[in-house]
Amino acid sequence: MEKRRRAALIGLLGAELVSTVGSRMSFLAIPWLVLVTTDDPTLVGVVAFAEALPYILAGIFGTPLADRFGVREVSIVTDLGSALVMGAVAAFGSADFTLLVVLIAVLGALRGVGDKSKRVLLPPVVEASGTPMARVTAVFSALNRTAMVIGAALAGVLIAWLGPVGAIWADAATFAGCAAVVAVLVRITREQNRPARAENESYLDSLKAGYAFLRGERLLRSLVGMMFVTNLFNQASAVVFIPLWVREHLDSPVALGWIGGAFALGAIAGGAAFAALVTRLPRYASLVVGYLVGGSPRFLVLAFSDDLRVALAVSFLSGVAMSSVNPTYGLLMFQRVPRAMQARVFGLTGAVTFGGIPLGGMVGAWSAETLGLDGGLLLAGAAYFAATLTPVVGWRMWRQIDDLKPGAAPAEPPLWQEYLSELGRRAGVLDTGPAVPVSVTLAYADGGWTVTARRGRRRLSRPAPISAAQALRHVAVLDVPAAAEAVAQVHRDDRRRLAVVRANLAAAESALAELRAAQWPGDQPGERPR
Repeated sequence: MEKRRRAALIGLLGAELVSTVGSRMSFLAIPWLVLVTTDDPTLVGVVAFAEALPYILAGIFGTPLADRFGVREVSIVTDLGSALVMGAVAAFGSADFTLLVVLIAVLGALRGVGDKSKRVLLPPVVEASGTPMARVTAVFSALNRTAMVIGAALAGVLIAWLGPVGAIWADAATFAGCAAVVAVLVRITREQNRPARAENESYLDSLKAGYAFLRGERLLRSLVGMMFVTNLFNQASAVVFIPLWVREHLDSPVALGWIGGAFALGAIAGGAAFAALVTRLPRYASLVVGYLVGGSPRFLVLAFSDDLRVALAVSFLSGVAMSSVNPTYGLLMFQRVPRAMQARVFGLTGAVTFGGIPLGGMVGAWSAETLGLDGGLLLAGAAYFAATLTPVVGWRMWRQIDDLKPGAAPAEPPLWQEYLSELGRRAGVLDTGPAVPVSVTLAYADGGWTVTARRGRRRLSRPAPISAAQALRHVAVLDVPAAAEAVAQVHRDDRRRLAVVRANLAAAESALAELRAAQWPGDQPGERPR
């Protein structure tokens, strides 16, 4: 049983690896097929748009169906459907461009639902295997990066050897292989397979529930919004800034591949290291450092240097640093989104995060044309840095990324971070979460009441003594019965103790008076002791 559960996890990760390799091959083979058959670069953009738009829309509107019919069955059916569509593209796509666009749109819709279904399959399979979820998400991300590099290289070999049609047939085979692996190896319970079935929601109610959940999750909304901005500028860098920089300073297309390869190699190396250390590293710090080190420096080095060796070194280090981002994001999604809503919420978040990619090329082209290459790079670097500074300024909310033991609280941040958070809140330029709080503490010690005030960790006033009556009056204004009762109980206990002390004093005085009377009778002459 143990071996079967581990085989299911290995099979699912392997299926994702093969699927990513195949998708990367078709990503290159289909545009090449269009160029060969039409000799029109504009039509290449039409085909890319025809796949991207249904992929995003299906991720939003098709994922509730996965909850109803079973995520495992939907994953298998969509992979088989993708294999058939890719076969049709290979067989008939070169003959009719309109038919090719329709088939690619269908493929995008199938992949939009299938990719989300396989992601929802991951948590129950991981739990059954007994492997830490943090490690699996890191391995998943590293495999995805590796598969993209392997897929691009394999696509080039297959296109040169078999032509674009042969590479597309190979992609069809990868989809069929994924369906077979999931069907044979992945076994989950009925409740895990259909997590939303018990809710008996209508289709529209299911969509609304996913949207309402995401709207109420402030941390997820902030993270998804930041990734929209970063993906936008990542795309601008890949399709506009780096090609322009290479042409202007090096005039060699070989260097274009070296820069992309350096980043990919760093991401693979960093992903392997992060997968080994992920259970020991704080997630908040990993995310912040990853974005700050691997984000804006990639733009700034191109703006201030024309040395390829410097650009390669920075690209490699950026890839290493950024390898922590996707695993942290994926683990946060798995942990914060209820399983019954994962397919729907993942579709919504995926649509937003990938929504910046189509805009990236346009923003990059506009900024380079308007401000020049260096100006566009500086603008992109500044915008990227501002976006990735959000977790630092809004640390009070973003620290929820870290796992905390029950009842534990995150460590207090330094004062400068609190001041920065407050400045960001007052300026209204970033979503910083709650303002640095002002706390007023009513304390009782050594028989007396005091009041102190603090703003974050900064003390606003020294402990000021107040009377018990004032303490009762101030707490009563709060309309918190439990607090008022606690203060009143302390006041009653004080009064009882005071009454006991007074009674003891009275008894002692009476006993002393009797002792004096016994030692010095009233008719005895002499001075009586006082």
